Amino acid sequence: MSKIEPLLLTPDEAAEVLRISKSYLYDLKSRGDISFIKIGTNLRFRPDDLSDFVASKAKHTERIMNRQKFTP
Repeated sequence: MSKIEPLLLTPDEAAEVLRISKSYLYDLKSRGDISFIKIGTNLRFRPDDLSDFVASKAKHTERIMNRQKFTP
Protein backbone atom coordinates (compact mmCIF):
# COMPACT_ATOMS: atom_id res chain seq x y z
CA MET A 1 0.00 0.00 0.00
CA SER A 2 1.42 3.40 -0.96
CA LYS A 3 1.58 6.29 1.47
CA ILE A 4 -0.38 9.41 0.51
CA GLU A 5 1.75 12.56 0.58
CA PRO A 6 0.10 15.50 2.34
CA LEU A 7 -1.01 18.41 0.17
CA LEU A 8 -0.53 20.87 3.00
CA LEU A 9 1.83 21.07 5.97
CA THR A 10 1.25 22.67 9.34
CA PRO A 11 3.72 25.34 10.48
CA ASP A 12 5.40 22.77 12.75
CA GLU A 13 5.77 20.31 9.86
CA ALA A 14 7.01 22.99 7.43
CA ALA A 15 9.60 24.24 9.92
CA GLU A 16 10.75 20.68 10.49
CA VAL A 17 11.07 20.03 6.75
CA LEU A 18 13.13 23.21 6.31
CA ARG A 19 15.05 22.52 9.55
CA ILE A 20 14.38 26.01 10.86
CA SER A 21 12.54 27.30 13.90
CA LYS A 22 8.84 27.94 13.70
CA SER A 23 9.40 31.59 14.63
CA TYR A 24 11.82 32.01 11.69
CA LEU A 25 9.22 30.38 9.41
CA TYR A 26 6.70 33.00 10.57
CA ASP A 27 9.27 35.74 9.84
CA LEU A 28 9.73 34.39 6.31
CA LYS A 29 5.96 34.31 5.84
CA SER A 30 5.54 37.87 7.12
CA ARG A 31 8.26 39.19 4.80
CA GLY A 32 6.63 37.45 1.83
CA ASP A 33 9.64 35.21 1.28
CA ILE A 34 7.61 32.02 1.50
CA SER A 35 4.09 31.34 0.25
CA PHE A 36 1.35 30.13 2.56
CA ILE A 37 -2.33 29.29 2.56
CA LYS A 38 -4.95 30.30 5.10
CA ILE A 39 -7.87 27.95 5.63
CA GLY A 40 -10.10 29.65 8.14
CA THR A 41 -7.74 30.49 10.98
CA ASN A 42 -5.30 27.73 10.03
CA LEU A 43 -1.99 28.50 8.37
CA ARG A 44 -0.66 25.88 5.94
CA PHE A 45 2.28 25.47 3.57
CA ARG A 46 2.46 23.53 0.30
CA PRO A 47 5.49 21.25 -0.10
CA ASP A 48 6.10 22.67 -3.60
CA ASP A 49 6.28 26.20 -2.16
CA LEU A 50 8.88 25.03 0.36
CA SER A 51 10.91 23.51 -2.50
CA ASP A 52 10.61 26.74 -4.49
CA PHE A 53 11.82 28.74 -1.49
CA VAL A 54 14.87 26.51 -1.07
CA ALA A 55 15.63 26.69 -4.81
CA SER A 56 15.44 30.49 -4.79
CA LYS A 57 17.78 30.67 -1.80
CA ALA A 58 20.23 28.32 -3.54
CA LYS A 59 20.24 30.54 -6.66
CA HIS A 60 20.76 33.64 -4.51
CA THR A 61 23.68 32.00 -2.70
CA GLU A 62 25.20 30.89 -6.01
CA ARG A 63 25.05 34.47 -7.34
CA ILE A 64 26.76 35.77 -4.20
CA MET A 65 29.49 33.14 -4.45
CA ASN A 66 30.07 33.92 -8.14
CA ARG A 67 30.35 37.64 -7.39
CA GLN A 68 32.89 36.98 -4.66
CA LYS A 69 34.90 34.67 -6.93
CA PHE A 70 35.30 37.33 -9.64
CA THR A 71 35.95 40.36 -7.43
CA PRO A 72 39.31 41.89 -8.47
